[in-house]
Amino acid sequence: MTGTSLVEWARALDEAWLRAEVVPAPSTVEPSLTTDDAYAIQDLIIRGRLAAGRRIAGWKMGLTSAKPPTTPIVGTLLDDMVIPSGSELSLPTMVAPMVEAEVVVRIGETLDRAQTAAELADGPHQVGPGIEVIDYRTMNSVGVVDWIADNSTVAYAVIGELVPVTEVDPALIETSLSCDGRHLAVGRGDQVMGNPLEAVAWLSGHLVERGRPLQRDDVILTGSLTGHHVVPTDDVGFSADFGDLGTVSIRFHP
Repeated sequence: MTGTSLVEWARALDEAWLRAEVVPAPSTVEPSLTTDDAYAIQDLIIRGRLAAGRRIAGWKMGLTSAKPPTTPIVGTLLDDMVIPSGSELSLPTMVAPMVEAEVVVRIGETLDRAQTAAELADGPHQVGPGIEVIDYRTMNSVGVVDWIADNSTVAYAVIGELVPVTEVDPALIETSLSCDGRHLAVGRGDQVMGNPLEAVAWLSGHLVERGRPLQRDDVILTGSLTGHHVVPTDDVGFSADFGDLGTVSIRFHP
């Protein structure tokens, strides 16, 4: 794919984010697009936003709990996309949001090489409860090329209180997701590649290859434990109970 075409796709998707509108899924218009092209489109969008004063705050991982297992995908979290538990969001600023409960990892030191899960488990990192707010800005998305180009469909990372990773086994973390008290789904950490730290280990190598190793304070959404759930169009709140790790919540307003 030519650089000009990638720039055009980046511009279209960037405007879709800003206006809360949908655009055609890239692969349905140009079936020759590859995952490398999709990451190039994502990077162009992020580069423009960094130039406007934003900063990278972390990463979203997707497909880490897919059955059968497949290669994860990655999206970029910017500083205004990482919000604390208890935040409120306006529905008109998104297209069709969904939520899912996830284990969050915060990196405690810059990692200039790929790490193993065992190394991460002994490192100065933190782990805690999170909710990802997803928003598809492409019409009739058909696969990873469309999702990656659309920043792997991430809108927000809602973060609860974090604890040292040495105090908990992320594989055994359990969560229950609910909507205004109505139970939706349960999940456990080992649904994510056997251990959310395995997902972070994979990400550490992926980012080294892309020339941007994990940095201190990067926040990582490691992947869904509960499947995704559509946000209704009325005033509604979601919460995820992570047991001893506490809860995390987000509210939406029409």
